[in-house]
Amino acid sequence: MILLILTTQEKVGKRIADRLRSKYNYIVQTFTNARKFCEAAYDEGPERIDLLMVDYLSFLNDELNPFERMVEMEKVFPFIYYNTPFAKSGHRTEYWYNKIVRHIKSYIPDEKVASLIRLFSQIDDIVSAPDIQPYVRLLNEPPEISDEEAEDADEEKKLFLEEFRQKHNIHNSRFRVLEYLYKRLGEEVTEETICNDLWNEYSDRKTGVLYSYISELRKACSTEKSSRLLIERSGKRSYRMVLYKNRDAV
Repeated sequence: MILLILTTQEKVGKRIADRLRSKYNYIVQTFTNARKFCEAAYDEGPERIDLLMVDYLSFLNDELNPFERMVEMEKVFPFIYYNTPFAKSGHRTEYWYNKIVRHIKSYIPDEKVASLIRLFSQIDDIVSAPDIQPYVRLLNEPPEISDEEAEDADEEKKLFLEEFRQKHNIHNSRFRVLEYLYKRLGEEVTEETICNDLWNEYSDRKTGVLYSYISELRKACSTEKSSRLLIERSGKRSYRMVLYKNRDAV
């Protein structure tokens, strides 16, 4: 099999690639430049490339739907975010496979789709390995906290939001959207639910307001360094907020 990896963590990407080569004898190329990665993929074509493995932080994934983009370009590859924060170890195979089936199954030969289950299971094993998993940004699952610690955690969230609000001079109306998404960190929320919960109205006017507010909030989020919020489009009409802390590479 031939796999291309695009990563923001060069050493992590190399370690994953080395494991795929040594353990399964796959042909793997790693990239840290998105343009060169895309050029290599399109030069080889979907007939030769079996999988594109992409770091979740490599693209503006909140604004770019890679599946839609590939369909538009008329070159469709099996594609995963190898460090997706939305599926735990042991469940990533199903998560990745369902994404493929949902978005691009009709564009990929059936035999290639069938082979992905085994491939995804192998990748999950590798990224979950003790010498790799702790270093992969976004992949790490949050530790469980006791009931006694829950109140302290809630207080920390409030302080974080208030500091973020003051630092970026966020207006009350925008802050309501920020707070709403932050309280549902990691959850997919439809724009209809957001509009109804915040304004008791779901209309073109209110969705326009929501788009404007989220655009402003994204600009504020993009300037953070130690702790960064991402507001991503998880679907055509839904959003998800993610929080990650920058970590040193392997």
